[in-house]
Amino acid sequence: MKNWKRSRKFNRHHIKAKSQGGKTVKENLLRMDVRRHQAYHLLFHNLSFRKAAELLLRTDRIKNGLGS
Repeated sequence: MKNWKRSRKFNRHHIKAKSQGGKTVKENLLRMDVRRHQAYHLLFHNLSFRKAAELLLRTDRIKNGLGS
């Protein structure tokens, strides 16, 4: 199992993915710990934060019997 402790190394995460037309500009970049950035993409691929949150909330509603 991979250890996801903080690496203390950072890189840039595009808030809107480059593959979805996101630009490499200050407003679209977030400084993230390298390991957390890897984990985000492992779980959510290139989904935006909003789409990832919607997916998690939908999964939670389904799990708790509240439908989609």
